[in-house]
This record gives sequence, structure tokens and C-alpha cells, in this order.
Amino acid sequence: MSKVKNYMMRSLNSVCQHDEVEGVIRLMHKIERSVLPVVDDENTFLGTIYIQNILKNIIPERYGFLDINKFIYERNQAAENLNNIKGKKVKDYMSKKVISVKEDESMDDMASIIIKNKESYLYVVNKEDKLRGYISRADLLYYLLEVGEEGDESRRD
Repeated sequence: MSKVKNYMMRSLNSVCQHDEVEGVIRLMHKIERSVLPVVDDENTFLGTIYIQNILKNIIPERYGFLDINKFIYERNQAAENLNNIKGKKVKDYMSKKVISVKEDESMDDMASIIIKNKESYLYVVNKEDKLRGYISRADLLYYLLEVGEEGDESRRD
């Protein structure tokens, strides 16, 4: 039976719950990610920080693209609001109710979790809930490709 640890990505960036929002925004921009895992000092997976969690705290309402004056006001207000929270800690904006998957779980179980929860990827932890990496829908497709190829080989014999 194929395990998550055989398909997961092991390299990823994470942040600590005590990191400042500004640093997280800069990191997200640099690595082109809109979500990052949050860990403690011992690499225990605590949750995630989504860019959306920050945005909903700084934008007073949706940008109004039809009225340029409203757009400029809201842009300036959002920038001012961000300036007010950029020194706050990740723990104030992170999501703690996050689904993860164990590295020793089967790929079939992982597939059920990722599809049922409409996630693009899941963070992978070990038995002690230490962050080990992540697994994506692309990894699921690769797994299914391999399963299909194994089936093709058995039909050829």
C-alpha cells in the first residue's frame, strides 16, 4: 500500500506563531504562496496563516472598481490598516482548525481527505504532529498515474 510519505514534498517554508505579520507577507510574496504552515519552536504543526485572514482584517469592504474615488479611499484605508497590524503576531490571524494528514497514512485515505475537504494540498505531519511537508492534488494525480501504469503492466503479461 502506497504511503503519503512516498509522494509528499519535503521542502517548504513555515512560520512561527510569534513571527510578525509583515515578515509573513514579505515571505509569501517572495515564494509566491498565499498560505503557510504555522509551527512552534519544536516544529509542531499548529495551523496555517492565509493571506485572506490578513486581508479581511484590513479591507473595510470590497474594493469598488466602478467609483475611482472609492477605490483610492479603500486602497489608502487598507494600507493604513495594514500599517497598524504589520507588527502583530501570526497567532492573532492564523487558522487553528486545519486538516493535516499523517505521513504513514495511505494515499487512498489522503485522497479521500483532500477531495472531501476541497483542499488543494494538505500539510503532512508525523506521529508527534511535527511538520514534515505537504502533499497536493498534483501528487495525488501522480500517484494515480503510477497506479494506472501498474495496471497496464499486469494486463500486458
